[in-house]
Amino acid sequence: MINFKTVFAIALLSASTAATADEIVIDTTDLHAAISAQLAEGLEQMQQDLNEDLNAILVAQKDEQADTSVSAQRAE
Repeated sequence: MINFKTVFAIALLSASTAATADEIVIDTTDLHAAISAQLAEGLEQMQQDLNEDLNAILVAQKDEQADTSVSAQRAE
């Protein structure tokens, strides 16, 4: 059988956990803004890197085509 001390202890514990739960408020607005800014910066950097890589590939292909056409002209 539950005695008065046990009921009082349970009531006290449940009241203290309820008060603690109400006191903890986490504002994630700043965290969300920081993550969004870092994501945008990372995406922009990736886009720049991709553009540089594609330009390098296109220049290499043009150089290769130019070398091939020069070789073909010399062979004739």
